[in-house]
Amino acid sequence: MTETPDQGTEAVLGALTPALATAYLGAEPELRELVWKLLGGEDSGLPFVGVEHVAAIQEINRDRDHLQRTTHSELVRRKAAIAAQQILEAEAAGDVGTRIRESLYTAAQLDQIPPVEYLAPSLLAKDSLAWLYGDPGCYKSFAALDIAACVALGCGIQWAGIPTVAVPVLYIAAEGSGGIRKRVRAWEAMTGKALGDRITYLTMAPPITEEPYLKAVLDVCAQVQPGLVIIDTQSRVTPGLDENGSVMGLYVAAVDQIRQATQACVMTLHHTTKGTETLRGHGSLYGAADTVLFMSRTAADERYAKIMIKKQKDDDDSLFWNVGLRVQHFCGLPPGVDHDGRECSSLVINAAHWADVISAQTTSFEKVRLMVMDLETDKVVTKQNIVDLTGVSDASVKRHLRTLAEQKIITKTGAGHDIAYFRPSQTLDDAPGHSGSPSEPQ
Repeated sequence: MTETPDQGTEAVLGALTPALATAYLGAEPELRELVWKLLGGEDSGLPFVGVEHVAAIQEINRDRDHLQRTTHSELVRRKAAIAAQQILEAEAAGDVGTRIRESLYTAAQLDQIPPVEYLAPSLLAKDSLAWLYGDPGCYKSFAALDIAACVALGCGIQWAGIPTVAVPVLYIAAEGSGGIRKRVRAWEAMTGKALGDRITYLTMAPPITEEPYLKAVLDVCAQVQPGLVIIDTQSRVTPGLDENGSVMGLYVAAVDQIRQATQACVMTLHHTTKGTETLRGHGSLYGAADTVLFMSRTAADERYAKIMIKKQKDDDDSLFWNVGLRVQHFCGLPPGVDHDGRECSSLVINAAHWADVISAQTTSFEKVRLMVMDLETDKVVTKQNIVDLTGVSDASVKRHLRTLAEQKIITKTGAGHDIAYFRPSQTLDDAPGHSGSPSEPQ
């Protein structure tokens, strides 16, 4: 006869300490069933491993009231999966205490810890979580494809002047597959290099916070063995989830499972909070990131953008790069041949000269604003510096700097002939960002 969780209660209680037995008896039925399964109940798929991991169920029980207000059943399943994974890892590694002791280092022994390994030095590290974010239409996907291709072939990122390690890449094209072929062929035509099977594209939007889809993606990772996983974009693989709520912990847990399974850099493309340079959504996203890259357009009518490091856990966080995009044809037809060029061309990304970016600005205000935004945070600049660099008149620069100060983009310091301006550091806390738009200059 098949034994049920209730019929197995006596056996379970016999395996627990009095404190854990009390917690077990006070738990909800679904939580008791989970304990029973973790201890080797029918169809659990897990061997009997002891009771040290039953503490996981106590954590779920403590969180019960909060779970009922959010996505109770999904979070329970996720925590159950994590608890099961911990058990299997404990079996593979031996006693949990041994694992902890092996992770202890004195100050004198810290040099024994392996250094951070990079896919692209100062940009993306192996075994890390990264976000590349910006407003819609700021060319994030083109930058991500270029990074993916340069890492896949180990040919270095041209616009950043950074070498790359060659590893396979998995690109989750969750926003659709319509333009992928053209973008890849244009990149190959620009560089003269074929990507072949170095990048694998998943041309659907798997909701990876749901266990069956996450498992399927992990199965794909086991096959591809990627060193870089790109998710384009976060919103497409988290349908129905409140991105400003703590439920975003589900997404962080999902990408972290991918990272742990692959030891890869998992880079997510995402958007800004409207009118700001802040990563949209709950603060847990920024907190979980090892690397955060921000991308923004730097010309209204021409294709220029800036990529800057907002957070770099173990490296320089002050780097930025100006880039431009141009049309690249890949059909191979000679100039003048009549054909539909839209089907054999796409944008490709290159380094941009600063003088070209400045000259592309359509108004004097945009020239001054761009100069200010290009400042490293807390670096001082004077009005005369901006006049000399932009060619904008003294009176106009003075007026525009006043507008930018009113918008709190820059801060004024000093008095008289010693007046200068700097761009203050932005504080990013754990609270969701608020939408807003700066006032337009007159």
